[in-house]
Amino acid sequence: MKLTHDELEFLSAWAREEWEPACYQLPAHRLQLAHGVSAAQLILFIKAWTDAEGKKDQEILAAAVDPQARWPWPTIEDFRDRLAEAGRWRTERETGGRAVVDRSTNARS
Repeated sequence: MKLTHDELEFLSAWAREEWEPACYQLPAHRLQLAHGVSAAQLILFIKAWTDAEGKKDQEILAAAVDPQARWPWPTIEDFRDRLAEAGRWRTERETGGRAVVDRSTNARS
């Protein structure tokens, strides 16, 4: 998954803050809380990026430099659309593009 410049700036800032003892008082984490987004959702973006770019997880720390990155998704719908795209990217990479059967509902994805 190719991240936008703004997504990469935000996710890089967020990942760097994760190493700080009071990370939830820092800018990217304050934005995360303000938008009601979980860390797991942001990590899904990072994992999709590392897969797409052939990077190691730690490389997100140096992928961008703006410590005051802004929230990159204009609406909650934009966030959800991009999150769904990241999820599809990960699923396709993990399954080799094969359809996955959800045994609980017999639904195919």
